[in-house]
Amino acid sequence: MNDIHFEPNVPQVLSLKDTAGCLDGFNVLYECVDGRVLSLPRPAAVKLNTLDPAPGEEVSIAKYRKEREPAEWVVALTPRSEQVRAEREAAELAQATQRDTAEQLRKSLQTIRQMPKNSRTACAESTNEGQGTGTYGPVPQTAPAGRKTRGETIPFNIAVREVVKFVTSGLRDAGEQWSDASKQDLVSTVIIAAAKMGLLGVWER
Repeated sequence: MNDIHFEPNVPQVLSLKDTAGCLDGFNVLYECVDGRVLSLPRPAAVKLNTLDPAPGEEVSIAKYRKEREPAEWVVALTPRSEQVRAEREAAELAQATQRDTAEQLRKSLQTIRQMPKNSRTACAESTNEGQGTGTYGPVPQTAPAGRKTRGETIPFNIAVREVVKFVTSGLRDAGEQWSDASKQDLVSTVIIAAAKMGLLGVWER
């Protein structure tokens, strides 16, 4: 068995093949991706489990010792692993934000649809404050027969304002800083999805 030997105060960079480990008396054994076996005392194994590395993720492990003092195990991610983990978590957060957008739109439109017409108009005017002006494409045509009637849909111009507002605020609350082009793509995707669901109607004047 090719065990890993730790020199005092010398950290080693390792990647585990299986992060579960198996008990071997007072120690816990781990298999590394290079075929070597890592043996850690249980206190060090607890620190490793707290770090929760993914299989193949680089970790730095060191056995620090001072004169006449017990050895202390230090377990940490390497700078490269920290960067990879941060990028992965940011990507997962962005994907979750995009998945939730369509559901947020549906709930927002349902709330507006249940309000009296005068209240909807006041709400739209309020949400438009501070948003600036812009062009959101041509005026949509009246929905063909078989689609929901105007009384069951949300006017297109009101829906656009709602979508722009919660996409912008949602990304801000999530700590995301997307480019203007990415925000526009997301707004367009949500509006197209709402139109396909039959939630949007003609402009309200």
